[in-house]
Amino acid sequence: MRKNKGFTLLEVMIALTIFALIATTLSQAASITVDNQIHIERKLLATWIAENQIIELRSVSFNNISTSKKEVEFADRQWIVSTLAAPKKKFSGMPIPLDVKSLTVSVSLKESPDSPLQTLTAYVAND
Repeated sequence: MRKNKGFTLLEVMIALTIFALIATTLSQAASITVDNQIHIERKLLATWIAENQIIELRSVSFNNISTSKKEVEFADRQWIVSTLAAPKKKFSGMPIPLDVKSLTVSVSLKESPDSPLQTLTAYVAND
């Protein structure tokens, strides 16, 4: 009696199908992971830029704080920083005895200015 060595064609085809399914799943998972990492990196950089803008605005005179839009280069990318300064007269319906401005800073990439990656709000009082 002769012993067969090796795999049949059917066994090889089944093994290749299983390998292809696993490889496709791993490839999709890696792609999603890379996309998420890129998004998180952009969001973190946008947060830093917005925080820096708020710190800059807090260091200037209260009367010089106004609505503005500027381009910033940071981390080898071009960003658009939009600042909306509006007087704030009430907090939760209660009048404020001080002059207060609400600062809303939005940061987006230059190639997609209509979709901000980060928006922060801060308040500045006239001391």
